[in-house]
Amino acid sequence: MPSPKTERRLAAVMFTDIVGYTALMQADEAKAAAQRRLHRSVFEQQHTRHQGRILQYFGDGTLSVFQSGVEAVACAIAIQKKLNQPEGIPLRIGLHLGDLVFDGTDIYGDGVNVAARIESMGVAGSILLSGKLNDELFNQQAITTTALGLFQLKNISQSIAVFAVTNHGLTIPKRHELRGKRTVAQHTLAVLPFVNRSAQQALEYLSDGITEDIIHALSRVKALKVSSRTSSFFYKNKQVPLSQIGQDLQVAHILEGSVRVAGQRLRITTTLVNIAQDEPIWSQTFNRSLDDIFALQDEMSLLIAERLREHIGHFDITGQLVPRLTVSVDQYQRYLQGRFHILKMSEAEIVTGMAILREIVAQQPAFPLAYLGLHLGYTLLGVLGMMPAAEAFAAAQPLLEQAIALDDNLAEVQLNLSYQSFLQDWDLPATYRHLQRAFELRPSVEYYQSMASVLVAEGKLQAAHHYIDTALQLDPFSAINHHLKGFLFYIQEQYEHAITCYRKSMALKPDGQISFNELGQALLLLGRQQEALEFYRTLPLPDDDLLKLGGQTLVYAAQGAPTQEGIQSLEAALEGPQMERALNLLLLIYSLQGDHPKALDLLAQAIRMRLPMLVYTQLDPLLKSLRPLPRFQQLTQEIFGEYPLPELPQRRYKKSLLAEDEIASYRERLTQLMDKEQLFLNPELSLRELANALDLPPNYLSQLLNEGFHQNFAEYINTYRLTAFQARVVDPKFQHLTLLGLAFECGFNSKTTFNTFFKKTTGQTPAAYRKAMRNKNK
Repeated sequence: MPSPKTERRLAAVMFTDIVGYTALMQADEAKAAAQRRLHRSVFEQQHTRHQGRILQYFGDGTLSVFQSGVEAVACAIAIQKKLNQPEGIPLRIGLHLGDLVFDGTDIYGDGVNVAARIESMGVAGSILLSGKLNDELFNQQAITTTALGLFQLKNISQSIAVFAVTNHGLTIPKRHELRGKRTVAQHTLAVLPFVNRSAQQALEYLSDGITEDIIHALSRVKALKVSSRTSSFFYKNKQVPLSQIGQDLQVAHILEGSVRVAGQRLRITTTLVNIAQDEPIWSQTFNRSLDDIFALQDEMSLLIAERLREHIGHFDITGQLVPRLTVSVDQYQRYLQGRFHILKMSEAEIVTGMAILREIVAQQPAFPLAYLGLHLGYTLLGVLGMMPAAEAFAAAQPLLEQAIALDDNLAEVQLNLSYQSFLQDWDLPATYRHLQRAFELRPSVEYYQSMASVLVAEGKLQAAHHYIDTALQLDPFSAINHHLKGFLFYIQEQYEHAITCYRKSMALKPDGQISFNELGQALLLLGRQQEALEFYRTLPLPDDDLLKLGGQTLVYAAQGAPTQEGIQSLEAALEGPQMERALNLLLLIYSLQGDHPKALDLLAQAIRMRLPMLVYTQLDPLLKSLRPLPRFQQLTQEIFGEYPLPELPQRRYKKSLLAEDEIASYRERLTQLMDKEQLFLNPELSLRELANALDLPPNYLSQLLNEGFHQNFAEYINTYRLTAFQARVVDPKFQHLTLLGLAFECGFNSKTTFNTFFKKTTGQTPAAYRKAMRNKNK
């Protein structure tokens, strides 16, 4: 007998496991058996619907494969929604996309092992995915995920990024809740702030600067994931066990050290610790002259990378990690001192730091980092409202140009150029070019933040989640990262998730205002108007602060009773330094009031002034009422040109019947939606669900189907199902299905409905049609 043919292919693998099944069997065998029957019934039904192939049942678990990663995840969501009920079945699901080997009777390979390990990490009601499968969900707006971290799974050579599906009704585990056979990825490192052991406490800027330079240097090693400056400095002057820091930052190694300066002599002591083994793997003391500081930092960074490589396996290391600087050591120390003050981000500290950097520029006009430091200072003054934004950006621009002229191969230069291309020039191709160059020069958390921000503006929200989740892995203590994650959820109208992220951002930076406005808007869009009003009233700001006053005016506008005093104050602010914030608030208020002409006039004014806020105008849920207006569409095309809006979970705000031109527009949109999403494959699809997907009230969709397609809902949906059946009935891949099984595969949920509609539409029975097509194809 010939041995079965071995076949290798790429496929999505699903493992499931009933949590606590063994204990239930011992306590109540009848209930356990009933659970397993229900599990199998739901499992088989959903696999049929989502084109999955069940390979094995083993006790309380299952193994199955899918040709489509998207269908695999959709199937997992459907299974959990059926079983994750109060009296349902506690199930965990793990999925991976990988290379599998089929030998006719069995399936094996790393793809199977990875899926099994990921499933074992989960909790009841959760769906966990590998990063590779998560990448396949790039444009699937109906599926949302969040990163849980990078993990080293047992018997898997490479570190695996793990994501959780966050769709409504699913359990989303925290990082510390993950279990199973895994460890933290070995190629991960945090550099804690070096302690200043010098007699002069004023030299703290030097120890901080050396720490930051080492973080930047090690970030150049592409194989390493190095926690960002923000997360590392979160632990400055805090007595936290290294094991806790390792768990918090999800790193396997920590570098700690100290700096001592005496005259022109410099002593740096370093220790590299393996967290899991709780022991140092390398320690060294460097005694040098201060004149050797640049060479010393490069030497230290290379040694750290090499010692890590010795312990965790091969990765490439370039010959130089710290760029050579042409300034004197004294000027470099002064630069670190100026940056040290600017990063404290109060107005007085920024001004102090900028004064130091101006002295350096006057003495060392060929030092690009000093110009970038001044550029950062002006940018912060403008963004934080300490200086009129237009004035601050105008002052910052020549400083950036000077840095570019001196050295355009600095990652910081390319990042700043990307900001300019994105926020001022509205040039997306140039933005992506600069970001790619910045990544090549030195991967950083700022790169991932920037990529997420740009992708959001383009409406590529799933991809944006991937980048901001990576930023969160590198810097879980960044207020900006949590704000960006919240903004993504806000755009997707997942307001509860957004509020959670915004509150985390505010907790990390209580004196910052970055999330104030969007958190209030999320409360407003949830219908919690009184809570939103109280939130704005109690902001830790002066009573006449524009954000505090404007937020309250926004809530009153949503309630249909805006205060004239509030609107007048905002209109007066259009002539002052906070013009952009006032304009944005008025745009939202006029839109909520239905005063579209005023709103559009403000939008036109903002476009003439090229205000940075405009890059997200098309996406704000509070501006939905403007989207169908031709003038709005014409104006917003001036920003990035014409590009499609993202497909978002929509809520209904429309209040008038469809006009003839709207019917034509929605007819085209509905056709595109059905062709792309294939919603008809859902046998339980209702008119209301389809209306929600199209952002129309159900009555209006009924009108659209009647007048635009001359069909009712059932006829319209079943026409798509019939077309799918006709295509698949002659496809060899579906020959194993009966006619009725194939009909159910295409979305029909009733034998009678299928046979009746088929005969009415084609004049044949399904069996006659299949026979005729087979004869035709002979």
